[in-house]
Amino acid sequence: MSFSGDLEHLPIVDVIQLMHSTRNSGILHISGRKGESQLVFKKGYIVGASHLNNGIRIGDILVAQGAITEDTLQEALGIQHTPGPERKPLIITLLDRGMVEEREAYAALRSLIELTLIEVLTWRKGDFTLVASDETTNDEFKYYPNEIDREINVDVQSILMDALRVFDEKVRDGEITLEEESEAGDDITADLLGLDALDQIERKIPGVYQGLEDKAGSTPRPAAKKGVSVVRQLNDFIAGLPTLTSPQTVARSVLQFVNEILPRALILVARGNEAVADRARGIKTSFGDGIDEPLGFHIPLNQPSLLQQALSSGRIYCGPCADEILNTYLYRKIGAPSDASILLLPVKRHNKTLFLVYADFGTQEHQPVPVELLDMLAEQATLRVEAIH
Repeated sequence: MSFSGDLEHLPIVDVIQLMHSTRNSGILHISGRKGESQLVFKKGYIVGASHLNNGIRIGDILVAQGAITEDTLQEALGIQHTPGPERKPLIITLLDRGMVEEREAYAALRSLIELTLIEVLTWRKGDFTLVASDETTNDEFKYYPNEIDREINVDVQSILMDALRVFDEKVRDGEITLEEESEAGDDITADLLGLDALDQIERKIPGVYQGLEDKAGSTPRPAAKKGVSVVRQLNDFIAGLPTLTSPQTVARSVLQFVNEILPRALILVARGNEAVADRARGIKTSFGDGIDEPLGFHIPLNQPSLLQQALSSGRIYCGPCADEILNTYLYRKIGAPSDASILLLPVKRHNKTLFLVYADFGTQEHQPVPVELLDMLAEQATLRVEAIH
């Protein structure tokens, strides 16, 4: 799985939060005018980073903090750069060889990640790509997170709060400026950020970033506000999942989310050899709009169809539809959409599809559908349904 976006339209903070919320692993490549930085995730935690400034590397930070000597760094680099299957990131090499204390390694990695985050927070133009199965990246860490038995995990929420706070204070004091205001040669450095004084600064979230506060006790968001990115909406959806206490409420929350992207959406519940139409949004029938009461009609699943395939495989489908079953049993009830593209989003329980959300564009023009994000949504909804039972 991978997806890309533009920094002008998708805030990088939202993307980082999404990786944390979904507990995904992968490498986030962030490219701007100055170059490229990378963050490496394993199960939602940051386990590595690459700053675009070659002078800011984990080894250099460890030496600057007095955790290791320059001779120790060169010895570890010689080991770490040796080709072969045993090659590991520098920080893991140092730990495995007993060359650095784990507490000091954690502090250095945290500083590197914080420097990288604060640098990319100044960017207002550029793009990002999240790659979930990339085995090679910067020379500093040519590995894929799932292949590491040991790593230093840095909690995303905690470090984002610190990075955003330091960033906010530096902008306020005029010590750093946003990209549009800065000269091409400006760089973020460790001295400029004053990371050595980080522990002495009061921990707080800047008011402008209050959206990062833990929403675990909140309810799923109401209708999405115009201009809010799909990534931010998905973050809010995931934050609200713990408050849902039945498969029905999960299904309706998924329906609501999908309906923010496609104008017509309908829950179909799998029951033996048929699917039963439940709640709907944006669909007008003789029963009304279907939001409060189930629509109630049945679609047989004893013949090959896109619907039967999605229910049996449990895999998302987004593409053209020329399906006789849907024409006969669905569109005669709700009317055929103007555009032939449809979405089928299954949610499972114990590896068996419990329900799926059908959606289309109705009378509106076709628009791009964020399939990768919807796949994440279905995965998180599945985990919540299984936790309920």
